[in-house]
Amino acid sequence: MKKFILIFCLMYSAILNTSNAAPRISFEDLLVQGELNPQIVLSSKEKAITQGKPVSIMTTDGIMIDVKFVENDRPVYAVFTNFADIYDGGYAAYYEDVVSKINFANARIDYGNRNIVDNTNGYFTPKLSGRNAASSFIMVTESTSDRVSIFNAFNGDLIDTAFIPSTRPQLTTPKHALKHFSSSNVLICDQVSDVVQEFNLNGTYKGYYAPASGPNNSIVDNMRGMQYKANNNLLVTVGSGVNQNTVQEFDPTGNHIGAFTATNLTSPFDILIRPSDVLVSNFSTTNRISRFDNSGVFLNYFYTGSNFGITQQLYQVPANGNVCASAFQSPSGLAILDSSGVFIKLLTGITGNRGVQQLGNGNFLVTNSAGAHEIDSASGSLVRTILASPNFQYASKYEIANPYLRLKINLEACAISDTLNVELRNSSSPYNVLETQTVVGGLGAPTDVQFSTPVNGTPYYIRVTHRNSVSTWSGSTPSFNSNYINYTFISASSQAYGNNMVNTGGKWSFYGGDANQDGSIDVTDISLIDNDSFNFASGYLVTDIDCNDVIDLSDIAFTDNNALNFVGEVTP
Repeated sequence: MKKFILIFCLMYSAILNTSNAAPRISFEDLLVQGELNPQIVLSSKEKAITQGKPVSIMTTDGIMIDVKFVENDRPVYAVFTNFADIYDGGYAAYYEDVVSKINFANARIDYGNRNIVDNTNGYFTPKLSGRNAASSFIMVTESTSDRVSIFNAFNGDLIDTAFIPSTRPQLTTPKHALKHFSSSNVLICDQVSDVVQEFNLNGTYKGYYAPASGPNNSIVDNMRGMQYKANNNLLVTVGSGVNQNTVQEFDPTGNHIGAFTATNLTSPFDILIRPSDVLVSNFSTTNRISRFDNSGVFLNYFYTGSNFGITQQLYQVPANGNVCASAFQSPSGLAILDSSGVFIKLLTGITGNRGVQQLGNGNFLVTNSAGAHEIDSASGSLVRTILASPNFQYASKYEIANPYLRLKINLEACAISDTLNVELRNSSSPYNVLETQTVVGGLGAPTDVQFSTPVNGTPYYIRVTHRNSVSTWSGSTPSFNSNYINYTFISASSQAYGNNMVNTGGKWSFYGGDANQDGSIDVTDISLIDNDSFNFASGYLVTDIDCNDVIDLSDIAFTDNNALNFVGEVTP
């Protein structure tokens, strides 16, 4: 009996030790597998959500955990203890192994499906800035929240975390965003949805771009990077499936032409098109970068060696033609090569590199698994972590020709999108009108407002008028940053000056009932509406407060209620 108990105890101990043992996969392999096959990461997210475990955690004392893998039916997390040098102290662990090391009282915990618990008092809330604004910005894809953020192209300041907001199932692991060759629209290639998709400047999904008919794994599977050729044909790298280790080509309307090249590539990631050749980065082997002519014929290996590790995004420095290669794996950092492929140096201020663009101030904006960072272009030393957030990907420039305002409003009574006048006004008395544009907006949806005269970095009030709503001023004076402002009235009453809005269906909304647009809802407005109602008036009239083309008691009800509460325009 004692022998049986001893054997049982040994077996139980072995089972217990197995269940609590560290994952077999190493930290470096954990990261590499996630880059090569993002479906593994997606499955691990789903497993964590099913088990009620976080997708990611960030703490104010500099720890980030991010789910990457599944082992023994348990989510495996990459644990980062240094957001800049992710290989410094990073390790793979089960959730149970790290939970005792995390102070949840100072953590932002993401349980997936937009279920976030923030105990940091907004420590990781993005800080937006309007200083030293430029005329262009940098788009950076992010594959945890599945969206596109934008940064100031001159100094790297964060402008908007959801320039292209998260949308399912269109975005599941967005890798690269690129401006459409002939419009303001944005193209996004996605590693898991296996299609290049198109969004307009408001972030609204427009449809498939390439392949034009939608996902087709016999053409592309696990795409990573894309670039336009001079003839506006689109090249896309393919990492899996029938066309694994190829670059596929599409015409300007997204129709598949065929393989641009299918030789001398080993897990291709990004494309750099130069006037006389095309460079493609490889994620495997020491042949880090392959070189082809403009028709896809292999010329040579642009760089072969071990001065830097497997590579992702490529970028050419405009001033001197040097080529930057984002080295993801050790030796990791940002590799600098001359225009002929001769290695110059490895900048190691950031490791686990994925994306790169040079800023107007001369520094580089680079990305890795833990955030977006600015580094010195000469020494590679970290200037700052612009935004700590899991899984930023590639970076690309976007030029906006004219100052652009993305505006979100809702109207209390008018349940349609309707004509609005949007004014930009000086931020100091007498608040003169700088420019007015007429647009269609409402329903809380983004509205595109293009201006011509505003100056970047200058604060303005935004005033919006509508045919029968109370004119409403912005609660602050935002500045255009890289010719861009994203301003939403619907998120909080304080977004309007004097908190002058009403909550309607969870959206803060402009008061309805100012039919004569004199800035006050009163008996004069009620009289106008009552008269049209008595005469059975209909159509697009200022007295149609609820915008249903019929003037009746419902219009009077909205107006009467607001008149009783002395609602009117509130101005600075």
